[in-house]
Amino acid sequence: MDKLDKIFKDQREAFDEEPKEDHFQRFEEKLDHFHAHRKRTLQAWPFLKIASLVIIVLLSANLFVHLFHQTAGKDPEKFADREMNETACFYNTRINSGFSQLKQLADQGIGSEQELIQVKKEMDEMDRLHQDLQKEYSKNPHDERVINAMIEYYQTKLDIINSIRTDLENVKSINNKNHENTKL
Repeated sequence: MDKLDKIFKDQREAFDEEPKEDHFQRFEEKLDHFHAHRKRTLQAWPFLKIASLVIIVLLSANLFVHLFHQTAGKDPEKFADREMNETACFYNTRINSGFSQLKQLADQGIGSEQELIQVKKEMDEMDRLHQDLQKEYSKNPHDERVINAMIEYYQTKLDIINSIRTDLENVKSINNKNHENTKL
């Protein structure tokens, strides 16, 4: 403590300095500014309460609707139909994509337009068989044999298109190799 006391005694003149004349006025202005800002924040508080209450009500309603639909969705027939629709949508997307790739290959001169028409006719015949399966499915939506037959239909159709596309791409790569080896 002696050292600290000695520092204060030596520097006493620096501590005796009076604040500037407008020091208290600036201090009061800062306090007023602080209180005014705080009042504005507190004035917004009722609106925040109302907004939070509205959000809670909307979230509760959303949760109720979600839970209501979830329990309503447990009907086995609706669940089976939704599953089958998702499966059909998945395979149909893949099949349409494969068929459009076949069209692109035909446009590039790999395969002929008649071959593409023949593939389309065979797919249409398969679709007629599928319509019979759909009728059977509507009568017996829980029959595993019908469900498996429908899935097998989609898989077979996709396999055929993929097989044809692969063969045409192999022909294309062979043609490209033959043209690369040709000397001019």
